[in-house]
Amino acid sequence: MLRAIHLICSLFLLLLLPLAARQPNVVFILADDVGYADLGVYGGHVPTPNLDKLAAQGMRFTDAHAPAALCAPSRFSLLTGSYPYRNGHPGGVWNISSSSAFAVGAAHLQAGKHVTVGDVAQAAGYRTAFLGKSHLGGDIHDREGALITAEPNICKMDFARGIENGLSQHGFDYVLELPSGIQHEPFAFFENGRYMPINPAAPADNRNTRLLLDGFYEVGNNGLSEIVEHKERPGIGDKDYNSSQAGLILTRKAIEFIDNHQRQNLESGAETPFLLYFASEAIHVPHTPCIDFDGDPATLNQPVAGVTGGVTSDFLYQLDLQVGAILQTIEDAGLAEDTLVIFTSDNGALWPEICDFGPEAHDNNGPLRDYKASVYEGGHRVPFIVKWPGRVRPNSVSDELVLGQDWVATLYELTGQSMDVDQAMDSTSLMPLLLGDPLSQPLHPFVLYQAGFAYDGAIREGHMVLMVDRENEAAELYDLGADLGQANNLISNPEYAQLVARLQAKFLLHNDHDDATFGEPRTTAVLRVD
Repeated sequence: MLRAIHLICSLFLLLLLPLAARQPNVVFILADDVGYADLGVYGGHVPTPNLDKLAAQGMRFTDAHAPAALCAPSRFSLLTGSYPYRNGHPGGVWNISSSSAFAVGAAHLQAGKHVTVGDVAQAAGYRTAFLGKSHLGGDIHDREGALITAEPNICKMDFARGIENGLSQHGFDYVLELPSGIQHEPFAFFENGRYMPINPAAPADNRNTRLLLDGFYEVGNNGLSEIVEHKERPGIGDKDYNSSQAGLILTRKAIEFIDNHQRQNLESGAETPFLLYFASEAIHVPHTPCIDFDGDPATLNQPVAGVTGGVTSDFLYQLDLQVGAILQTIEDAGLAEDTLVIFTSDNGALWPEICDFGPEAHDNNGPLRDYKASVYEGGHRVPFIVKWPGRVRPNSVSDELVLGQDWVATLYELTGQSMDVDQAMDSTSLMPLLLGDPLSQPLHPFVLYQAGFAYDGAIREGHMVLMVDRENEAAELYDLGADLGQANNLISNPEYAQLVARLQAKFLLHNDHDDATFGEPRTTAVLRVD
């Protein structure tokens, strides 16, 4: 009842504000390992009604690409607008034993650090939150106070000290993170850098941890948990850790953040907008869907396990329920008309051999070649959906080539801020596309593709894609306009010799194979706002 009163009062206050005086709330939802054709609206056969509805209410992109074909490098770029190699680690800053992704390679930066979307939003007066998988490193210590820098030593971490130099220091007012997702230690939640036991009555230190072995096990009565990256050794985690419950915990906290935001605005009489960055755990392995999605609002309490006939497709369905719960909360709060929502994935579709999709007709990558970690289209072409009521035309489709990190430049423009020349170096604002303005030239004259761990790369210009191997040699050439499945390699065709030479030279100018080139020229123009 109290929540309902708060929401009604806050809605009344918001209606009194002139539309021009408000900056929209921004919700960025990042899926994990969701492929180009996983969603119903992209041709998938697993039920994703909430995401399909989101597309019907906004714009669906058919040629959108993750910054890299693997999650850790993509996640740096999706927060900063710069390609993965810009921080000196093109293959990504992975587990919590690695130093922060935002500190590495920062010596060339005028401001001394990589600015995140959280920083951008805070500068515009937004209240900011990050929830979910980070995969961005940080600083942890053992119980003697020594910095842990080797992955096997994560099991020695002092949980009471938590994580330092994390997202709380890089633009986010509230952070609830799984530092390495659901698949790698530490198997625990950290709130604003501090260990948050799943059991709130438990001590927030090592007394409430245990070493977990690979395999399925039961915690509670709402699904099985599994540890997937510790077949050779145990991994440290919360005694009550259960991978099947991670999505529920994150979703409830997202709802709580929105409710608290509304209450704070009501109590202060402020018009503060919010930025919510929701990095779902789904659908990364382990595929451990919950039995029931016990979400809030209560009308979204639905069965999950067994609904689709396969654990991977059940997990995808659970992701859709997470999205639905967040969007319903925004709707109930009266904020839907003033909220920009973006949905995308961190890389391309999962390999078939690790998937269990119930519907036999479901093909998670459609016509694309290859899967996650590959430099071919299937490794990085992903769903990308934007809803912005009153601005983005409902049920619209864009075939423009865009990058996942373009939302960073979009946020700069949305909040009326100019970029520094060394920030968001590979991001272009989507605003012309969203508002239906005609383009005089492609949004991206060229883009770089990156495979998993940056072993192989490619450069694309228009429909032509040149693959460059790890020795920087031109290896393959494809015309995506005529050959989306990349079956016909044109590299030996003399007709394209000049094009190959020119694209190879441009690729080498922005070579993402060499850690020393993280300060090389921008690939996009600097956004200037008058």
